Amino acid sequence: RKAGEEWLVTLNDCETHIPDVYEEVVGEVELTTLGSNQYCVVLDPVDSSGRQLFGQKELRRGEANFFLLPGERLERGIQNHYILSEEEALLLRAKESFVEDKTTHAPGDLWMIYGPTDYIPPVQVEIIEKRTKIALDENEGIYVRDIRTGRVRSVVGETYMLKPSEEL
Repeated sequence: RKAGEEWLVTLNDCETHIPDVYEEVVGEVELTTLGSNQYCVVLDPVDSSGRQLFGQKELRRGEANFFLLPGERLERGIQNHYILSEEEALLLRAKESFVEDKTTHAPGDLWMIYGPTDYIPPVQVEIIEKRTKIALDENEGIYVRDIRTGRVRSVVGETYMLKPSEEL
């Protein structure tokens, strides 16, 4: 090992470890456990050859148990899948270009995933908001603005789901 290098010692490596006089125990690392409906994003992951991939992200889905290697950290902790009912949708924005289900998304693209489904966002996607259908009686209404054109229109007496380019 080189001076200043950090490494992880697990039960797979040895049952006990006594630090040498030239080694210092930096800390203990807890086991990260993901359930079947959970995921996490690891920042600066270490690849299979042991190199740290600075500035990159890796999506890890449950069920899984793993230790975070030196230099790795979780972006927003352990998160649950988004489970959408028939009345719900997720508004998504691409942070960088990528291909999903034979569809190419450019950075800044807005689109929606409609329920019923469960969804795990790729690392290139940002979730803007969770939307639900708006139920309107025959004498109730809302104003909807198209953010691309600025045109405002009214919707009256129907159940309405905002489109990706619309806002109340």
